[in-house]
Amino acid sequence: MTKLPHLKRLGSGPSRLSVALAASLLLLTAQSVSAQRVSIDFNDYHGYEGTVDYIRDVAGAYSNITELIEIGRSNMNRPIYVLVISRMNNGTTIDRHVELTNMRGEGVENVTPMKSYHGKPGIWIDGGTHGNEYTGTEVSLYIVDKLVSGYGSDSDITQLIDDNVFYICPIVNPDGVYNSVERGISQRQNSMEVDDDGDGRVNEDGPDDLNGDDLITSFRYPDPEGRFVMDDTDPRVMIRLDRGEETDKPRYSVVREDRDNDGDGERGEDSERGIDVNRNFPEGWFNDDNEKGGSGYYAASSPESRAILEFFTNNTNILMVQSFHTSGGFTYRPFARWADSQIHAKDLSVFDRIMGKKYLELHGEELPEAWQDPVEEAEAGGRGYELPRLWRHPYNDDAGRPYGYGIFIDWAYAQYGAYSMTTELWSWQRDTRGVPGYDGEDDRSVWYRALLAWEGRPFDADLFVPWSRYNHPELGQGEVGGFVSKYVGNNALPGETLTGIAEIHWQFELFKAGLLPKLEITDASAEVLSSTGNTRIVLVTATVENSGALATHVARGADIAGMREDAIWLIGDRNRVKFLQGSVWQSLGTIDGAMELPGYDPSGEPAPQGGQQQQMMRMMRGGAPQMEEEEPQTGNTREVEWLIAMEGNTPLKIVLTSQKGGTRVHQLTVR
Repeated sequence: MTKLPHLKRLGSGPSRLSVALAASLLLLTAQSVSAQRVSIDFNDYHGYEGTVDYIRDVAGAYSNITELIEIGRSNMNRPIYVLVISRMNNGTTIDRHVELTNMRGEGVENVTPMKSYHGKPGIWIDGGTHGNEYTGTEVSLYIVDKLVSGYGSDSDITQLIDDNVFYICPIVNPDGVYNSVERGISQRQNSMEVDDDGDGRVNEDGPDDLNGDDLITSFRYPDPEGRFVMDDTDPRVMIRLDRGEETDKPRYSVVREDRDNDGDGERGEDSERGIDVNRNFPEGWFNDDNEKGGSGYYAASSPESRAILEFFTNNTNILMVQSFHTSGGFTYRPFARWADSQIHAKDLSVFDRIMGKKYLELHGEELPEAWQDPVEEAEAGGRGYELPRLWRHPYNDDAGRPYGYGIFIDWAYAQYGAYSMTTELWSWQRDTRGVPGYDGEDDRSVWYRALLAWEGRPFDADLFVPWSRYNHPELGQGEVGGFVSKYVGNNALPGETLTGIAEIHWQFELFKAGLLPKLEITDASAEVLSSTGNTRIVLVTATVENSGALATHVARGADIAGMREDAIWLIGDRNRVKFLQGSVWQSLGTIDGAMELPGYDPSGEPAPQGGQQQQMMRMMRGGAPQMEEEEPQTGNTREVEWLIAMEGNTPLKIVLTSQKGGTRVHQLTVR
């Protein structure tokens, strides 16, 4: 705390009753708005085109709480969109209250003004980073629908949208999703125009529709070295053998429907497929030998990763990052590249014992013992416990080996300062719902048979193409057909299975949004201590509180390049206000949240010393007298004082500004 000694206070601060009444009136006004709705169902996948149509319709129908932004384009020139969801006519930002001291020259545009929602805590949600994992796109759309249709009719959702901002990017990889859904060619990577086989032509040998049914399915053919056999019960189903497994049954190979287009003896060696976007981010992209570890020519070489990085750079208020993938049915938190020793114990508490605990509860899973016993929690000190299967980190502890290089959530946590996680949404054993004849057996043949017998499924398209004879020009006699990869691959089945998964993760996002910081200036006053002629000596005091659960930054967030500590400004006419003690703006450090962090003992951490930002700030305070140094304030409240000399009755206001915690303004009356 920066406090002035031995100054007499005159009077008291403004009543909180007027603030509470005003807030209640705003909430009632918001709730009185009848909920609109853009029709959407989840009985089939929307793909790239259906997703774009939907979010455009939402942006048109909910213009009071949405903004649709194109943040980049893919290599095939498809736009990458972010749908912003926040109340658009409230909120404020620091640049609306602080004049530029040195305006730029005439005819030169100044910095683009911040949007009102930049003054609110932010949540990022994305899907479709891997093009063939479009369950994440569907869950993103489900969350969009729940948010916008709940605004004005559900008081909790209304409050979340009023106070915060959701940035939702349903498709990070437009080309991969388009090819996987619209064209039926499963493509995890982005698309690139590259001559992969060096024959002077680009993308000339990709998958081919051999039987002309407008689907890319499979070709099965007899092969003594093949890894597949026909299922005993239903010969339409092909069963993969384990490596080295012996069998008396005829062996087959099963490949994607394709032929050698360019006569070089290879099939599918020059397709549109490019790189893995989720290995192209600039955190841990190099391996231990400082050689290329991630994908791409260099970190952020893909237009998709670059678009996200640029968006985050221009929207620094995001504290939560959720990236939806598909296969496995669990959630990863950082790190993939580094061990847990690189994560601050305070952040581990938030990740595991708050978010992870809720995630397990939503899935009906038992909590680890260390998360149930407060004594074990304290002894673990944020580390030393085994993570459950549903909530894990990707780094291989046993082998001391990274899971991958250049992964998005690693960058979002380490270089941007957000609580980030990747969810693999679907487990075919656990999450298949509504399919008669399947009860969760860990046996693909049972699952396949149930799908083939499924009548009354919620989508019209066929799951399976009957096998038909085909004489392949390179592989010889065989059959074309099999399951349609769009439906029977890595993605949740449309209908009840999909909506069941989406509802769980909607509830998880609601929970996380409820953890965001909530800053308020709870008390402020400007008291005249003396007056001489037209000049008054005024003591200004302010109390700031974060009533939200979490702090305004991750543990080391304010020290990350591009991030900043929370600050509070006293703003008045520069020509009529002189700061005697205290400067025009003062650092508040990182304001903690109101929630006690389980398993975290702050006494085991070094005491805050005032970071580099604070030291620089003291040097920049100009002629303001320096006050006696005191220990930095901690906890979820701050008290600040200024002593100023002011001429006349110039207006004063206090602006509390936090990069990820929001901006608040309080108008002062000088008494």
